[in-house]
Amino acid sequence: MFSFSKSNTNKKKSKKSLFKRIMAWLHLWLGLASGIIVVIVSITGCIYVFENEIKDFIEDWRFVAPQEKAFLLPSQLVTIADKTMKGNHATSVTFGSKEDAAIVGYFIEKKESKDEKGENKRGEKKGNLKNDTAKNGSEKGKSDLKPQGKGKHKGEKEEKARKRRKGVFTSIYMNPYSGEILNVKSFSRGESPDFFRWILNGHRALWLPYNIGRPIVGVAVIIFVILLISGIVLWWPTKWIKSIINKSFKIKTDASFKRVNYDLHNVLGFYSCVFLFFIAVSGLVWSFDWWSKSLYWLTSAGKPLVESRESAKSDTTNVKTFNLTTADKVLLKMNKENPQAAGILISIPAKPADPIGAFVYKQKNTYYNMDRYNFDQQTLKEISMKSTFSGKYIDANIPDKIRRMNYDIHVGSVLGLTGKIIAFFASLISASLPITGFLIWWGKQKFGKKTAASAKVATKAIPIAKSKAVLEKELLV
Repeated sequence: MFSFSKSNTNKKKSKKSLFKRIMAWLHLWLGLASGIIVVIVSITGCIYVFENEIKDFIEDWRFVAPQEKAFLLPSQLVTIADKTMKGNHATSVTFGSKEDAAIVGYFIEKKESKDEKGENKRGEKKGNLKNDTAKNGSEKGKSDLKPQGKGKHKGEKEEKARKRRKGVFTSIYMNPYSGEILNVKSFSRGESPDFFRWILNGHRALWLPYNIGRPIVGVAVIIFVILLISGIVLWWPTKWIKSIINKSFKIKTDASFKRVNYDLHNVLGFYSCVFLFFIAVSGLVWSFDWWSKSLYWLTSAGKPLVESRESAKSDTTNVKTFNLTTADKVLLKMNKENPQAAGILISIPAKPADPIGAFVYKQKNTYYNMDRYNFDQQTLKEISMKSTFSGKYIDANIPDKIRRMNYDIHVGSVLGLTGKIIAFFASLISASLPITGFLIWWGKQKFGKKTAASAKVATKAIPIAKSKAVLEKELLV
């Protein structure tokens, strides 16, 4: 009886192919290794998806009563805001719809110590003013462009160039009709972030320094992609019959906790895997330069990604002092060419070589189809740039359009509010998968040993059938 039971168990084990057994082993140990990081990244991602919607609900200074008159011009709003900022100069002005407050953005760069200057002297660039002001004004829109290093210290220079400028971002919310200051909000990337900046720091780097936390998150996300693939392999029904299909696609809510937990892991993991795959793949663009370039190479059928932080330059031979009213002309031009725009950001030049930047948002809280322009600060001649993120979205090639869509794919906004809801629930399921998976493993460790021990005791208790000769001998005695 005992030997039959053992051989029967071996037969059951042998039914699983070597490939599936390898997938099961990878799924288990990689899941246990990356579980905590996946939970943190998923939960923070859930919250960050609805950043704008939450802010719209709790921050009433972001809105004004609509009026049937024109907005004040950038020069007028900046003149008022500069008085509050005591000598600091504005970097951007953002206009939204008739109900939205205008935002005058400032960036006060933190002065580096001698040690920091020594570290940054060789390779670190100050960054693209347009990108920083776009992020400051709209709190989005900044592309993580990375320069391509050359020569012996290419990797070292690339890593240093990825360091972001340190300082304080200040947004002054103003009534665009009257110039009344509604609120002043400041945050820094490191020392004193606001709530959503804190959430983002956790999402991208586990609240560690970015050069440490970002690769840790990146490796965990790569592992998560492997878990998604191995999970589908393990989920795949051995036979497509009704009883097995029901177990694969439905959660048996009236079963034991152990069975419900298994179904939550198995079934919810299947339904969310496609969405989680796109979320993970798009997120890795910000973790690894090689992934970013490889993804572009794949979508462009073998063309390399040319990235640069070099910004457009105004003609510095023109020695005239910049007049703030020139930014007014750029806004009027953008309004005329884009009457249906959801928002327009105008960047203010800080140096003679800086251009006036214009960012035209086609949809609220959506950034992939944004048009970006650069104009000479004196002549207002448009300066063309060969960059993935420059120019009109409609004129970009397919791989550049996909790259522009990366952020919106990651948070689901590429499909509007519906996409954000999908991304929210997919991330919530993602956070639950390591927990339900751990409970499955723990249950096998805890109850599996008890079952094996009980089976062993039961086997010993079963009397072995005596032969006929032995019985006859016992009867004669």
